[in-house]
Amino acid sequence: MSNAINLWAGEKGGTGKSFGARLDCQRHLDHGQDFFLIDTDKSNATTSNYYGIHKFDKKAFFSEEASRASTANSLLDAALLRPVVANCKAGTNEALLTWLVSKKVTPTAKRLGIRMRYLFVSDLDNDSLNLFAPTAETIGQHMPMIFVANLGRNTTDLEFFESQGFQALLSRYQVPVVRLGLFDLEMKKVIDGHNLQKKLLTWGDARDYPDFGILGQQEIQTYLEDFYAQLDKAERLADLAFSKREASNSTNGIETETLPPTTRKRNSSNG
Repeated sequence: MSNAINLWAGEKGGTGKSFGARLDCQRHLDHGQDFFLIDTDKSNATTSNYYGIHKFDKKAFFSEEASRASTANSLLDAALLRPVVANCKAGTNEALLTWLVSKKVTPTAKRLGIRMRYLFVSDLDNDSLNLFAPTAETIGQHMPMIFVANLGRNTTDLEFFESQGFQALLSRYQVPVVRLGLFDLEMKKVIDGHNLQKKLLTWGDARDYPDFGILGQQEIQTYLEDFYAQLDKAERLADLAFSKREASNSTNGIETETLPPTTRKRNSSNG
């Protein structure tokens, strides 16, 4: 079975990319899969604070300068050995595209049997949602996409996300949705180090944390199981849809070797 690189990304900051990446790390562990974690945000490597024991021994980050695009090459080196969970900084799309095109990453990954996926994490505010279409137009040419609707970051203003127009966009680009539900804020504080040990807890640690009691531990287990089931299914759907597009493009002689233009750049617990 081929390895995959899951890029937890999205052009807007503060949408919960690190939160989702940590859930993905725990999913690999609970599925019995060795994996590598790569934080591509040099200034805010938050996921590594929790799952640093799984960090790849080479750093990777994206540069908008084609002459420096090799700084992301170790993503593929890691994926040759194990699946990769990559936590990306906001506003990565232009630099990601520079790497994909200048280093001919897409055909190389395909030849090596490596599947890359882009997980578009959104807090469902209008400014975040408006970035989806240009991302799908550009990044979606190179890899499967999954839309991660972080309901925990926005529990009230869902009109745009649930509108017929936006749902039609998801359908048009064949992007499956993973819904991250609200996670208890007090429990999140404990996980984020506000505990007697002043220790950051992985999701596995939290699931067994005695002070949460039976109800808290059960809530975490249920939250994880729901996320795993959604993401497992979304990966299958996204990979299948992308494979069909690849086959269709190949039949029609469509190439994707240019850099398309890109659009640059609540009160809750998921972040």
